[in-house]
Amino acid sequence: MEKERHIKALLDKYLDGETSAAEELTLREYFASAGDGIPEEWRPYKALFAFVDGERQAEAKQPVRRHTAAMRHLRRIAVAASIAAAVAATVVMRQAQPSDGYAVINGKVYTDRQTVEEEALDALQMVSTDYDDTFDALDMMKR
Repeated sequence: MEKERHIKALLDKYLDGETSAAEELTLREYFASAGDGIPEEWRPYKALFAFVDGERQAEAKQPVRRHTAAMRHLRRIAVAASIAAAVAATVVMRQAQPSDGYAVINGKVYTDRQTVEEEALDALQMVSTDYDDTFDALDMMKR
């Protein structure tokens, strides 16, 4: 009888959103071990706590994906390479257009072809890597 009063008090606190993690654990353990010998009005709580436990177990079985420093580094290289490709495409398209064209670099309009080409080459230099850098990054990912 004393245990049922304690569980009733914990259920009231639970419904008010005032239970601690330890008190919720007490409720989950009680309903997991109580079997069918609980009051009829508590049967929905038993189903609720069984569902919550099942969800927690399912979450625990799923692998956790972590983004390593190598993955972030590779992502930055990919973004920089995409930007460089866009600049290079702009330069190539610029060559095919009449001489009255322009390019926008960092929000500034350039009409000088040599300046645009220099900026494109500078961007490509910033994102270029050598053969060893790529495999060093892959080795970092394995750790």
